[in-house]
Amino acid sequence: MKRLALVLCAATAYAAPASEADQVAPIDGEGSAAAGSAAEWRRGAIDGEGSAAAGSAAEWRRGVIDRALAAVQALGATGRAALQARLTTAARERCHADAAPPAVACLIDAARAQCAGDAGCAAAADVAITNLRGEGDFVSTADRARLLRGSADYRAALDAELHRRYAVLAAELVLAGPRASEGAAIDELCRERDRALHACAPGDAACVPSLPWSRCVAALVWYVGGAP
Repeated sequence: MKRLALVLCAATAYAAPASEADQVAPIDGEGSAAAGSAAEWRRGAIDGEGSAAAGSAAEWRRGVIDRALAAVQALGATGRAALQARLTTAARERCHADAAPPAVACLIDAARAQCAGDAGCAAAADVAITNLRGEGDFVSTADRARLLRGSADYRAALDAELHRRYAVLAAELVLAGPRASEGAAIDELCRERDRALHACAPGDAACVPSLPWSRCVAALVWYVGGAP
């Protein structure tokens, strides 16, 4: 199964600033056949080899998003919560996430350890670790400080705030209208929404700022995949 992180890594290099290109690396490693497929897609997309290449790129991205959604859904509510909790704990204890955003390589090692070769778990973990890396895009430093001051359980408060922000993004997805698949809808929204800058006023919980494609996709996959 081609995992979401491959799409996140490849498409971020294509659709977002270069500084974002190292957000996520494939769990399979750069030498894998799946990584080769990502490289082939990236060359076709960036080199502009015509509409057929662009169409193949879109189909590939959307298929992987659909499969990632299926993996997140298959975990069920209990499985999603358990995986997220284990990865969050690993990010804090192994990757020192309290001091800075957790390093990609450390999160990938944590995901490998948690999933132990389970492809479905690894696909869902790719989404979860992308969201861990992207928390600061959704909840500002000032808002995190407010949650820290006002909450007995900071992590629970932050998770609840992230869920609210993901819900706002999901509302944009609904308003965009139906597409051929959920993967197609998510891909199109995340590629198109930030052609215009989204700037949010401080403290505006109903506003989602401009996002790298990868983090937009991961947030929506986790939210939509967890919907009843």
